[in-house]
Amino acid sequence: MTLSPSSSRRWVLIVDDDPDMLNLLTEFVHGPEMKVTTATDALSAFIQARDLRPALVISDMQMPGFYGAATLTELRKDPRTSMPFIFVTGMGLEKAQALVPPGTPGVRFLAKPVDWDKLERYVFELTGMKIGPDSNL
Repeated sequence: MTLSPSSSRRWVLIVDDDPDMLNLLTEFVHGPEMKVTTATDALSAFIQARDLRPALVISDMQMPGFYGAATLTELRKDPRTSMPFIFVTGMGLEKAQALVPPGTPGVRFLAKPVDWDKLERYVFELTGMKIGPDSNL
């Protein structure tokens, strides 16, 4: 499948190795302003983000292969792939934050279980996009 960034809606890449979490996040985020693409590991996420250049990446921190923070670091080496990230993680927030260089712009962290209101605020804050068809931000 070829993904094209040219669309009236913008792409959001959601990355998680847990299929249930991936489905929950996809259903929550998908809406009139956003198309969702998914990956189940950090390497696939890197490839999709590099090729598609989504408006936002929502990623688990711990996945097969390497941490989501490594994906962020690699993508930030190229100014064309400096999209914002929201890490949704089951590890402690302090531990997750320690994996990302201090002062890295456009990065937010959420603990699992997900605070859906906070996720909605972070998406809007980082992209200006509203989540879902009935968002009232």
